[in-house]
Amino acid sequence: MSLATPISEIAVRSTSAAIHAGWSELRREELSAWNNALRKTNASIHQYPFWNEPYRQMGVRPRYLAWGNARDPLAFATVLTVGFGPAKIGLVFRGPTQVADTGFRSPRAMFRELLEWGYSNGYMFLRFTHSDPQVLSDIAMAGNALDVDAFPYLVDYPVLSSDYIVPQHDSEEKTVAAFDREARRKIRRGTEAGYEFRSDDSPDALQKVWPLYQDCARRKQFRIERPLSFYMELMRGAQSHNRVRLYTVSLNGKMVGSTVTFRDRTTAHCLLAAFDIEHRHSAAFLHWHTMRDSYRLGASYYNLGPGPGSLARFKSQFCQTPTTYPAPLTMVLKEGWFRLWGKAFVPMAKQLHPMVRRLALQRAALTR
Repeated sequence: MSLATPISEIAVRSTSAAIHAGWSELRREELSAWNNALRKTNASIHQYPFWNEPYRQMGVRPRYLAWGNARDPLAFATVLTVGFGPAKIGLVFRGPTQVADTGFRSPRAMFRELLEWGYSNGYMFLRFTHSDPQVLSDIAMAGNALDVDAFPYLVDYPVLSSDYIVPQHDSEEKTVAAFDREARRKIRRGTEAGYEFRSDDSPDALQKVWPLYQDCARRKQFRIERPLSFYMELMRGAQSHNRVRLYTVSLNGKMVGSTVTFRDRTTAHCLLAAFDIEHRHSAAFLHWHTMRDSYRLGASYYNLGPGPGSLARFKSQFCQTPTTYPAPLTMVLKEGWFRLWGKAFVPMAKQLHPMVRRLALQRAALTR
């Protein structure tokens, strides 16, 4: 399927395309056009090709599919592929997604055909996550469904955690009025302290500020999920589509805080954040200016991300009601292989997972 020409002006004119629909794999040269096209849809950031291409560093192969005919595409899906041969696994993060808002509800045939594509391409099972429980329910009705996560080793973090998502408005006063009094006080103190706020979108800028992230991770004893090379490639892919910003705050010429955000159509997602230990009170100031600049760039929501541990207290000052997502859904395509997977591989994988993760990170570092 070649969608490069019409995809720049996606507009599903009717549901008639479903009559001749089918899932077709996209070519590499079509991905840039799809990055642009998805900006006009409600697709999650997890579905964008620029978001998924860096996974190749970790030995995970993304495959991109479109459903519909070339002039009237109706749906899109990214399938991250782990493994080879009959033990192949497909991970669909927050997808599939409709490519146009027409009120058209995806037919069960679309999901059934996606499972058939997976079976014909040798997948043992496909694991789905989605923010809409109705989509997961429709997928479950198309085949052999299990309400379990059969591959918890690579997730669209967080799958079961809650995200703190801040709705924004044209008026700064209306936006900040929903914050806790403590958050408003911290923003005011940061302004009075004279912090300087700056933005950039280049991977080189991230490389320069990376020691701040490393120091913050060591101090707070948390793990940066991916190596620097992964995030730099992610920024490089998003940069060409104006989907990324790296923000920093400085005081007297010293950089003391930073965030990295990526945007889909509606939301700016804060993927990374770090602060100097002596300037922790700059965090509210930085997040406030990050979300307002993101709003000027078109994002109506600002996703602070999950709030494990003490982070929940800080993030709840901006958003009192976090968003919870449905649990993952596993669609079994090869029952015999899946039983073997559950009996033999899963117990072993739990023990080997820390070592496998280290090897993946080392592999990614070698590709820098």
